[in-house]
Amino acid sequence: MRLAAASVLALTGLLPAPSAGQPPGNQTFGFLDISEELRSSSVLGPWIRNDAFSEHPVHKVESLDLESEQDLSRLREIAQGVADSFETLMIRTLERDVALLDGRGGTRVLPYNGRRRHLGRGVKGRILEAGETLTIEIVEPYGRQTDTFFREREWLVRWTDLEPRGLPPFQVDTVYERPGPLDLESPVTDPPAAIRILPPERGYGELLSGRVEIQTLIIDPRIVEVEFSLDGERIRRVRKRPFRTRIRLADPPRQQELGVVAYDRNGEYLGRDDFPLNQVDRPFAARIAAIRSVPVGGNAAIRVAASLSLPRGATLERVEFYRSNLLVEAVRHFGREAAAGAARTIQVEALVDGALPDDFIRVVAKLTDGREREDAQLLQGSEFQSEIDIQLVQFQVLVTDRDGNPVSGLSPGDFEIRENGRSRPAVDLHTAYDVPLVLGLAVDSSDSMLPTWSRLKFIARSFLETAVTPGDRAFLVDFDHTVRLVQPLTEDEPLLSDRLDYLIPMGGTALNDGLLFSLLQYRGEPGRRALVVITDGADQHSRSRPEQSSEFAERLGLPIYFIELDNSRAGDPGVAVLRRNRERLQRIAEATGGRLFHLELHGDTRWWGEPIEQVFARIEEDLRRQHVLTYYTDQPPGALVEPEIRVTRRGLKLRSAVPLPGID
Repeated sequence: MRLAAASVLALTGLLPAPSAGQPPGNQTFGFLDISEELRSSSVLGPWIRNDAFSEHPVHKVESLDLESEQDLSRLREIAQGVADSFETLMIRTLERDVALLDGRGGTRVLPYNGRRRHLGRGVKGRILEAGETLTIEIVEPYGRQTDTFFREREWLVRWTDLEPRGLPPFQVDTVYERPGPLDLESPVTDPPAAIRILPPERGYGELLSGRVEIQTLIIDPRIVEVEFSLDGERIRRVRKRPFRTRIRLADPPRQQELGVVAYDRNGEYLGRDDFPLNQVDRPFAARIAAIRSVPVGGNAAIRVAASLSLPRGATLERVEFYRSNLLVEAVRHFGREAAAGAARTIQVEALVDGALPDDFIRVVAKLTDGREREDAQLLQGSEFQSEIDIQLVQFQVLVTDRDGNPVSGLSPGDFEIRENGRSRPAVDLHTAYDVPLVLGLAVDSSDSMLPTWSRLKFIARSFLETAVTPGDRAFLVDFDHTVRLVQPLTEDEPLLSDRLDYLIPMGGTALNDGLLFSLLQYRGEPGRRALVVITDGADQHSRSRPEQSSEFAERLGLPIYFIELDNSRAGDPGVAVLRRNRERLQRIAEATGGRLFHLELHGDTRWWGEPIEQVFARIEEDLRRQHVLTYYTDQPPGALVEPEIRVTRRGLKLRSAVPLPGID
């Protein structure tokens, strides 16, 4: 006698007890007009297993009276696979098919007409019954599995009969419920966004003043009114899309706080965003700014001035001055300037006597968190050096050979830097192993991704495992007809991989919004940066204009890698739209130093696994060959910095040079 989960629910009063051997609810046999009935069926959509009311397949097998330990071991293996795949469930209808996506990412797509379909690797399947009750038969090399799905109130009940070849049959009953939203109380999950401010356009290092245009990204479609404020004072309300305005900033420029609040048509609050303007940050750096001869008691001595660039929030602990390898003075008291606060540049001086022409001066600066930076200079001829105020500038660069392959083994001497017509020597060239990576992964989870979902999710998980190394951080964005930050920036790679399971292929495509929202996650984040976007179609549901994402992507400049999965065929409606979309993505990729990978996915989806693995391998290779080039500029803080950078080694090409926020 079957111990159905539905019966357990009936005992708790949640469900009425079903008749033995008969699925409850409305039944529809045959296949006339099934597609229409199933499209409106309550069994459709995403589901998550309720473990309290569900039987565990392994426990069910162990309750069988089996004498053969070998048979029990084989059944346990089958049951564990069933347990893993039953954890979550998605039931969708396509044009002429029913699609089921299981907890391991496996996809079964079966025709409405009840005919058997070969699913690959010796697996066949068919629909026996469809409508309010759905019954599916799958024949695999290990045996047969029959699943019957039906609704009772808010629950989905699944009766599964398994008939393993050469082994005793067994049954498993599973109860599902609708998945709730992500745990918003979790420290790793941001609340859903409603509106975001696009950072105003500015040059590298430039401070903003005067009239500036402010644009927004609308994520919640209910927004009909946006209120703009500056430093907490309301400026104006805008009731017309795309909800942008011009605001007059302070002149001379200073740090200010921009805010937006979004409302629905009834004036109800939907969300807000705040953005600091002119918030200067810089990397931690130390440089000898001046060396001057001074008389001390009738003897010659030198005064050394060190210029220190301190990041926002950093506290200076001490500055050590050396003559060759001899410590001359350790300065520990700096006044208020050295305390934690805004980013700033300060000067620290020390007197050095007894120096000889062949000596060198070395300065070592240390922060309270243990970070150190140093600079050294030969003393000979330095008495004529004038004092300068310096800033360390950093660019993420990618250099390729004639075939477009990224190269390594470079040195600072392989680059020429000119700023305002003057040559600037490169200070250092950091490799990808020296500088942490900030990686974004944006995945199109529209319903058209369903046929390729299983393999795609597996390969995306493998990519994260190899691309996110210790010290790196990454985030995960999911977009269909709307966008979600599924996982904010984290160093926890297993957490990122687990969050891929929150992505469910369902809905339309808001590619522009997804791209723009992903780029906004990089606000001032230090380190090497890259964004990978996986999509299969043209934009259908974005609320932002295509130019917004294109312009902001080119302005931000971090390399964007598009992986376009093309399921279209010649003659299909929309092919021309997809082609135009591809051309736009190609322009963005080229402008940012990224790439566009176009993969055609026709027929059996198994064959494309290797090409997409190669695509991810190419991206990973690019990321490993990124460098960070640094040099000093004497441009004052807030001035526009626009260097010309080129590679001097023959046969090499500078594919991209992207200004970076401070790398600490």
